[in-house]
Amino acid sequence: MEEGVILKILNFDKNMKQEKGFTLIELLVVIAIIGILSSVVLASLDSARVKARDARRIADFKSVSLAMELFYDSFGIYPGNNTLYPNHNAQFEAMAQELVNNGFLGTIPKDPSTGGGYLFYKYGAGSAPGAIIVTYLEGINPTTVGPFNSCRPFANNWCSSTNASTAYCICHPY
Repeated sequence: MEEGVILKILNFDKNMKQEKGFTLIELLVVIAIIGILSSVVLASLDSARVKARDARRIADFKSVSLAMELFYDSFGIYPGNNTLYPNHNAQFEAMAQELVNNGFLGTIPKDPSTGGGYLFYKYGAGSAPGAIIVTYLEGINPTTVGPFNSCRPFANNWCSSTNASTAYCICHPY
């Protein structure tokens, strides 16, 4: 009887000693699933980054717009009214620097994707004097209407009502 028990134990051990692990097919399937999931996650993250950069641009513009209004309340003119620069980026930098120098802004805001400046355009005297500050949003489709709260002061500019654009503009009268 002891022999029969020993043989049963040996046969049991023999059956239990199967190789444990994954086959190559199983590993490839798991790697493929992980790859598909990671590409979906990365695509979602990219979309979230675009939205975050656009939100930052709009927040920058609200800060600059408020600072311009506070400057106007203090001095009776808008900043950047007395200077002209060769390009609209330099014009924005000078106007924003004027706001920083007078304590209305902490720093000059920069575009989150390029690190460059925004645009400032002074349009003429007469019936519609004023200025617009301009940036381009990434997360919207080009439109002739403009994104929510974007002004469209006149035709044939960045914020034109006739040209399809992703421009986000804030207008200020002088």
